[in-house]
Amino acid sequence: MNYKIFVLFFITFYALSVSAQEITGNVYDEKTNEPIPFVNIWFKGTNQGTISDMNGDFKLPLVKKDTLCFSSVGYFQKEIKIENGTKMPISVSLIENVKELGEVQVKPEISRAKELFEQILNHKNENKENIKRVNEYKILETKTVYVAVDTFSKIIRSLGNLDDVTIESDNQKLRFSPVYLSEQARIISNDSVNVVYSKKDGIFPRLNQTIESMIVDKVVVDLDFYKDQIYIMDRGFISPLNNSALLHYNLYLDDSIMIDNNQYYHFSFAPKNKYDPFFTGHFTIEDGSFALTAIDVYINLKANLNFVNGFKGQVSYKKLPDGNWFYNSQNIGVNLSLTSNKDSASNYSSKRIDNIEKGNWLINKYIQYSASEGLNGIKAREWKQRPEFAFDSSLANAYSRVDKIKEHEVVKGIDKIGGMVLTSYFNKGIIDIGPVYDLYSTNTIEGERIAIPIRTSEKMFRYFSIGGFVGYGTRNREFKYGTNLVYQPQTMDKFILRFNYSNDYNLVSQEKFLRFIKYNPNSKGTGNFISLFTSREENPYLKEEESFEIRIEYNALNGNHLEVSPYLLSSTNTQAVRFIRNNTEYEHYKNYGVLMDLRFAFGQPYDKFYFDRIYYIGNIPVVHMSFDIGQTLLPGQKIKNAGLYAQFHGSVQGRLTRGQVFMNYMLNGGYLMGDAPYDLLDQPVGSMSLGYSKDRFNLLHFASFAHNLYTNAHLYVNGGGVLLNRAPLVRKLKLYEIVSFKGHIGELNNSYQPVFDLPSYYSNESNKPYAEIGFGITNIFKVLRIEYVRQLTNTYVGSGFADKGGIRFRAEMSF
Repeated sequence: MNYKIFVLFFITFYALSVSAQEITGNVYDEKTNEPIPFVNIWFKGTNQGTISDMNGDFKLPLVKKDTLCFSSVGYFQKEIKIENGTKMPISVSLIENVKELGEVQVKPEISRAKELFEQILNHKNENKENIKRVNEYKILETKTVYVAVDTFSKIIRSLGNLDDVTIESDNQKLRFSPVYLSEQARIISNDSVNVVYSKKDGIFPRLNQTIESMIVDKVVVDLDFYKDQIYIMDRGFISPLNNSALLHYNLYLDDSIMIDNNQYYHFSFAPKNKYDPFFTGHFTIEDGSFALTAIDVYINLKANLNFVNGFKGQVSYKKLPDGNWFYNSQNIGVNLSLTSNKDSASNYSSKRIDNIEKGNWLINKYIQYSASEGLNGIKAREWKQRPEFAFDSSLANAYSRVDKIKEHEVVKGIDKIGGMVLTSYFNKGIIDIGPVYDLYSTNTIEGERIAIPIRTSEKMFRYFSIGGFVGYGTRNREFKYGTNLVYQPQTMDKFILRFNYSNDYNLVSQEKFLRFIKYNPNSKGTGNFISLFTSREENPYLKEEESFEIRIEYNALNGNHLEVSPYLLSSTNTQAVRFIRNNTEYEHYKNYGVLMDLRFAFGQPYDKFYFDRIYYIGNIPVVHMSFDIGQTLLPGQKIKNAGLYAQFHGSVQGRLTRGQVFMNYMLNGGYLMGDAPYDLLDQPVGSMSLGYSKDRFNLLHFASFAHNLYTNAHLYVNGGGVLLNRAPLVRKLKLYEIVSFKGHIGELNNSYQPVFDLPSYYSNESNKPYAEIGFGITNIFKVLRIEYVRQLTNTYVGSGFADKGGIRFRAEMSF
């Protein structure tokens, strides 16, 4: 994920979601006036309810039932009628049941809790299957992102009438401005999902889909507590119903209640280590079926997570006529901020989401389920007016506020900068400037190279773009140039046609398959901006190349992708890159062929930016299978006398998550055979800088190995604080331990017939594996990673093409 956008949003705008009408209040002891925690609160005749927190405070959505019940061990049960006009918050006093105090054990019944929890686990698979058996139902989902803004800010005042662009709050200094709004209606039928209504808008047109896919969908996910893990913010949170939950959570049986002659047990839970990213909260189960009827979860402030000032998740279930339980609603809210709010440091987890300061984002997703036949024949856009679903009427006005805000010049500027960070293009009306990595680079031939890359934007042509670049080297005082065309023949991006031409200097080691797995790759060889400005040498291994290429792309609905690319290349030697064969030096040569790539994305979500689909690394692996076939022509050589070459290449990348620990992986391998120039060989290289590279090596120099049979591995493990959370002083810094591994195995065998002699700066004397291992910490000031990298063995220490070890830096952010 490109978290630079995340920082940009935080610096400028944050969000607050609008919620439906709620009942809030406080429960206290009538005699001592002390707050009573863990009071069971529910609407009479239902199992819809909540529990009071450590301060006795509670909050729950208002439903049609108007009588609220309060029950706690050691107190008399109390009922309160909620009428229209009742002022919030309400205060509720409970009277101590003196007679029962001598009979009831007030402290948690740990042994009884364990016995009941074993029954929950024994029935877990059955209850999960009962939910899956409901295969005909409807969903109404709303997502909102609001920002808390200071009404005295000059920028906010410049937006005009605050009533037109913001929503008032109880705090006179704060109002709430919409950033992103979405509503969707879906019909689920026999595992098929049919979206029958959808509406979305946001104040950043270029970034709306990124806000949804990289922020909203990562922090407000579907909460299925019957699963062992719930993925939130790129972390796996252990469910309190996990088979091993008692290893991670302290579990307490708080109370039992009777509703309509059915008994329900109420549990509370908290992580054993408060610094671990686990849930705290409470849940209710039905006796007999031991099915979940309601669960509320929160995340502790001390948990080792970035930007999360508050998190709440509420899931309620309803009993179907067949006696089984199914979803009623899910309500998920997150309060995000760059730093923890000052007044939230000592508050109970359930309170923190409501402690709002300027700049906070409050993100909300509210999902409602209905199996009612009363919705059949009703237009999906009208579901929100039906009694089966509750809907926030203020959402309609929020869309008009979005229209007004996104026309402000400051907001437009933020949208442009955010779009540049994500896509590497900066918009200037009908022109896009980029990719930004091509603006500046250095190499031995050109010295400092300054380029102007541009293309026409969507504002000029929606389905067509023409662009190019002009680059100038300060050392050789020479211009280089190129042009490109893109055409989408249909409204959907099922087919994309591209044409590229360039006359430029390119790295001999530049991997042609890299663009399939890394979007916006830096073709000039530096892995990141730290590498760009800290490289201790200029890369001399460039050749002058004139390139013609046509790309025909096909995108399937499931995310699979096929590309066929005929190409013609004309390569010219330079001082460091020479083409010698049998003591004869050739100034240039040509090769032509067809490159094909097939991507299997397995339905992985993606974002589309103009003509490009961006797939983000996730728990679903992405597999690429590539094949290149071509022919090399020397000056004066006829086609019939030239041999063919063929190259097979495959890669897989993704993420494995287990609790707070995750591992990113990228594995590739290939085989080149036939008559081919040496620049088609696999050449693992580094940037010779202080910058840590994810997709290349960190200790290798600009030239090392050259193999036709090869495999490479890039692994990165982020511990999420699994060890550092247990260090008394260090854990307050919220650092993450990291381990990385990079390895290469290859050889140059007889299947490869060299068109040119292999230059002496390549080393193939040994076929022993090359490996790097790194240890370090990340999340330093939330943006910096430092890692010590060292060769795993001493095989290539002193070889002249690899460093023994060194410290590397990388700017990165995550939750």
